Amino acid sequence: MGERSAVDTVRRIILVDDDAIMRELASAKLLDAGYHVMVACNGVEALTLLKNEGADLVISDLDMPMMNGFELTEAIRSDKGLGETPVMVITASDRGDAVDQAFAAGANSFLAKPMNWSLFHHAVKFVLRAHDDRIALRRARDQAEAGAKFKDSLMSVMSHELRTPLNAIIGFGQIITEQFASQNDNLHREYADYIVDGGRRLLSSVSDMLLASDARSGPIAINETDVSLGVLMDDVVSGFEKTLHLAEATLSLRLSSPDIEVCCDRALLSRAIRKLVDNSVKFSPRGVEILIGAALTRQGGLAIMVKDNGPGVKKELIGNLTAPFSQLDMSLRRSREGLGLGLPLVNVIAAAHGGSFRIDSELGKGARAIITIPASRVAAKPAKSAGAIGKQVA
Repeated sequence: MGERSAVDTVRRIILVDDDAIMRELASAKLLDAGYHVMVACNGVEALTLLKNEGADLVISDLDMPMMNGFELTEAIRSDKGLGETPVMVITASDRGDAVDQAFAAGANSFLAKPMNWSLFHHAVKFVLRAHDDRIALRRARDQAEAGAKFKDSLMSVMSHELRTPLNAIIGFGQIITEQFASQNDNLHREYADYIVDGGRRLLSSVSDMLLASDARSGPIAINETDVSLGVLMDDVVSGFEKTLHLAEATLSLRLSSPDIEVCCDRALLSRAIRKLVDNSVKFSPRGVEILIGAALTRQGGLAIMVKDNGPGVKKELIGNLTAPFSQLDMSLRRSREGLGLGLPLVNVIAAAHGGSFRIDSELGKGARAIITIPASRVAAKPAKSAGAIGKQVA
């Protein structure tokens, strides 16, 4: 009954009051306004009418025999089929809490006796319109949620369907590259390298989109394992040589101890750090110097820092960098590739580990990105050699 369309020409109203004169006067006003009116003397009759005939609105007195307005409103709200029906209560009670009690029972609006008949029709119209708006809003929300679920499902299917052929392209591309290399055919080896590189970048973009889709519904699931900081950093720098060489960039490591163990999703955490390094390369001029540092915090957590001497970012823009699809230049003509998901995904991965992520930067003074992992995930072990471990990767 509550789902009746707002475009219906005649709205059906149940008017319930134990005062016959009040019923007559109110019915006349409603009929004059073009409504179809059904009357009842008490809540029991009104509830039976509503179940049998349906209505767009119930207007009920509060003080009635057998079933009063409070009880009627509660009965309507507790009925699965009738619960959406709007209820307007009418009261002559001098109790200050009567209206509060009516709203607590589920009433949508109220009118006080003696009635202001000139405003009566407008009050009814307002309640009906508000109810129609709520239904339209709920339908729009349901459609949006259904659309979001469809997109998430489509993204998941697409990711699976794309990963299989992409992995094949990358794998066979590597075989072809090795074959050309063994034949000293540098030109065709370079072409094969482009195929492998393009496949890897597309696979990375697909994985990023899927992870971003998963993050929309809450914290992402992580596959926890214990890994040493040294092994984690080996994962990070592996395969970066070509990217660093093309950018003429240098990458250095400075670890307080490579033997620190972290309970984390090894693939995701190394992926987050790699994204920070990739960002430094992507948004800096040739010859950028990048430092990856890691050390225990005073609270026993682990801070992983990626620092560069690139152009930096204006302080007022830093807050926007962790928003999805945000780049310093997101126009179609931008010179840098990427979906703008890198830093948002770093933030998501850090949060999934119960940690935090922040960026410190100043225009012209480089940037520093820090992932902090909580102490509950960190186990500090004595280093095999004293002092910090530092080395240049490329």
